Amino acid sequence: MSSVYKGKIALWSWYEAETVASTNDEIKKMVPDKGRNIVFSAVCQTKGRGRRGRSWKGMEGNLFFTYSQEAEPAELGRIVCLTGLSLAKVVKKIAPGARVQIKWPNDVFLEGKKLSGILLENISGNLWAIGIGVNIVSAPVLTDMPYRAVSLRECGISLDRTEFLRYYLDEFAADMELYRQQGFAAIKGQWSALALNYQQEISIKAETGIKSGKFAGIDDNGYLLLKTGEKMERVTAGDMFAAWNGECGLEEKEKTYK
Repeated sequence: MSSVYKGKIALWSWYEAETVASTNDEIKKMVPDKGRNIVFSAVCQTKGRGRRGRSWKGMEGNLFFTYSQEAEPAELGRIVCLTGLSLAKVVKKIAPGARVQIKWPNDVFLEGKKLSGILLENISGNLWAIGIGVNIVSAPVLTDMPYRAVSLRECGISLDRTEFLRYYLDEFAADMELYRQQGFAAIKGQWSALALNYQQEISIKAETGIKSGKFAGIDDNGYLLLKTGEKMERVTAGDMFAAWNGECGLEEKEKTYK
């Protein structure tokens, strides 16, 4: 794999290659030579992956990238929330009338369908790879999920993948600065305003089984708060679904944004 230096975006030096198996895997190899503040994108990604071992289909014209970020292990839940918030805010700025939501812990939904996903992996020490896939021009058929995927183009939003990359890194850098200066409370309110199924009955599918209750928000670490009766439980990992039908409780609503 040979990468080309494309310039600087916000805090990161940007490199790109034509085809790779995984942008997360490649950035781990690049850090020792290229430095600790880099972003790596690929025109084609053949073996992208998401949370819990799921694959991320690398369809041509979509955006696949990974960037490096310093963070203490104890704050990773907050960083995941911040990452999703920055993605959602970019989409809202591009299409102010769009229905954009964040599905805990790390997915962004557009008009009730999945637009993007996030995967954090350790590079070394306190340096982390944040891998993101965004459906810019096309969306895969999700056969193992109770919801559909969508692309920006399907919703009438025309944007080149590298434009989105620039918008996103600028937004993330600003949100990270806000977080460092004012703490997670400054992020949590924004995140909650866009949260999917907030204050609704949900189910959480985790490795230990399925739990149900009301989605009461997130705590100061970015973990989900599940209320069952008078009991409040903190959920650190799992897949969230609307409790009433085993799905996300998302309406099908078609709109076009110019």
